[in-house]
Amino acid sequence: MNIKSEDLPRYLKDAENKGNLEPLWIIVGEEPLLAQEAGDAIRSTATAMGYTERNVLALSANSDWSALIDSLTSVSLFDDKKIIELRFLSSGPGVKGSKTLAQFAQMVPEIDSTVTIVHLTQGDYSTQKASWFKALAAVGNVIACQPVARNLYPRWISNRLRRQQQSMSMEALNFFAEQTEGNLLAAKQELMKLSLLYPAKELTLEEVENSVMNVSRYSLEDLIEAIAFGDVARVSRTVNGMQAEDEPLPLILMRLSSLIRDALAVAENRQAPVMPSMRMAVSKLTARCSAKKLANALDRCADLDRLAKGLTLKNRNDVWSELKTLCVFLAHSAHRN
Repeated sequence: MNIKSEDLPRYLKDAENKGNLEPLWIIVGEEPLLAQEAGDAIRSTATAMGYTERNVLALSANSDWSALIDSLTSVSLFDDKKIIELRFLSSGPGVKGSKTLAQFAQMVPEIDSTVTIVHLTQGDYSTQKASWFKALAAVGNVIACQPVARNLYPRWISNRLRRQQQSMSMEALNFFAEQTEGNLLAAKQELMKLSLLYPAKELTLEEVENSVMNVSRYSLEDLIEAIAFGDVARVSRTVNGMQAEDEPLPLILMRLSSLIRDALAVAENRQAPVMPSMRMAVSKLTARCSAKKLANALDRCADLDRLAKGLTLKNRNDVWSELKTLCVFLAHSAHRN
């Protein structure tokens, strides 16, 4: 069964009420905070239900994976129920690990004295298609701990505030979201600090401004999304943040050029394969920009690539400033003329 991280507490509460905790949980932890909290919640529920022994295994493709089977089948001297936690030290389990995981998946439903938590840092397409992952998912619950989308982030903050009997004015909520975007671990710390400073109340913009640091982190996905939705202010913040974090310009320009190239092909009614993850951005960009504007933007990307490589261009010498201008142009373009 696939379970969203925000739905996990309800599933665990039901399991505790029924006195029946399912034996296998796979946490796909692309968002570190949500993955950590999911693991904590499953462990807490298991402990409350009598699973008092804990065995943590950290294995790589070159490890002896028989330890996993031994942990499952070994009986405690005191007949305690056991929590097994498996963490990967490499991107995949390797050939031996894959075979062992498939065997483990066949065995785990038959043993009612263990609860196993498998921690995966990512669940990309190749991982989901792997035979060992399919075998585990067929008998276990997959917890998807995805990064919180920007449009859902204020709701995520509000839910956290509600747990600590607080709320924020809309201005304060927007400010907090801007200051902590892309960094949920830091956002949690800032929320905990607010709970100590201003317990059980609605927080004003001034109170939030006085206590919350700027701990935002920005990624290429953030930039593409901001351009797609025409959010000029967010585009500007994102480029500034990426510059401050010294993000690699060649990678940024490669992704930006790819987005514009795909949009240009669609705008010119040419058949072009667009990655599923980019279809929304391409669709929104072509609805806002004409083929001529997109072609000009692609030419500008070539100029930016020259600047990034140390070459000079007439009247242009600040590649980050030029990058921001281009991204703002793409986000701000409101007509197809």
